[in-house]
Amino acid sequence: MPLRHAIRAIWIVLLFLPPIDTAVGAQISREAGSDFDLIGLQGEIKPEDVATFRSAADASAKAVVVLDSGGGAALAGIEMGKLIHLKRFATFVPEDTLCASSCALMWLAGNPREIAPGGAVGFHAAYISQGDGKLMTSGSGNALVGAYLDQLGLSADVIAYVTHAPPEKMGWLSEGTARAIGLDVVWVGLGVSAGGASAPQPPRHTGVSPKPYDPVSAVTRFYRALGAADGDTAAALVVPEKRGIGPFNELNMARFFGNMREPLALQSVRPSGADLVVAEYRYVYANGKVCNGQAEVTTAYVFGNTFIQRIKANC
Repeated sequence: MPLRHAIRAIWIVLLFLPPIDTAVGAQISREAGSDFDLIGLQGEIKPEDVATFRSAADASAKAVVVLDSGGGAALAGIEMGKLIHLKRFATFVPEDTLCASSCALMWLAGNPREIAPGGAVGFHAAYISQGDGKLMTSGSGNALVGAYLDQLGLSADVIAYVTHAPPEKMGWLSEGTARAIGLDVVWVGLGVSAGGASAPQPPRHTGVSPKPYDPVSAVTRFYRALGAADGDTAAALVVPEKRGIGPFNELNMARFFGNMREPLALQSVRPSGADLVVAEYRYVYANGKVCNGQAEVTTAYVFGNTFIQRIKANC
């Protein structure tokens, strides 16, 4: 059965394992099939995910990579995207699922690239954490992203769109935008690609189950990321419409919390209503000033994930 027709099986047979702690990274699973394998990636992308993904890719001759991630480490997304491109794997964003930032860079490497109804792929200008405490700001980070996109054989218009999406907001890919920049995308629910090719009509129900609404877990992962000055992971836990803006900008969070005499230490997290969580923490500024912080964190459930929507903190 051709890959193009067999891809509808994703909607039935792919079951992801439960989410794991952010320190471990994304959940990566592989399911062997007679015509092609299914490689699933779900959760925040971390540098250590590259080795796990490489093992899954090496074990597959033909595969569809199913993506469900708010983003994370940009360099890790680029390295996994290179593997997808090398193996000529397809990429797929399921129904009502988010694939943003470094996940979107992975998705671009697919052959073909597919998006189901309600699936969202988002880009914004990048900064790159090199893993040694050094940060490449949006200019140099975007140069690295641009070089990667050139390796994928994407046009100058696509590279300009991806690397110049405003860093203060997310640029969401639409059918019209894809057509305008010449990016070939299969919009599964519409039955056509941006280039006019036919596409399969899969069933409306997917086997990729949304994760439960869990405000306490999301807030805990967010503040642990801040404690590690990991702006990538922290930003991946913020609602898409606020990601990259002001205090929720990856670079701003990495710089601020990386410049502490004593890093943020999370002391307690407790629910305070259906969507509200109270977090208590402590950190010491470079000048010795102590913050014994308390924050009221409002959360939201979108794209089958729990995200940080708003924070009101005393310091």
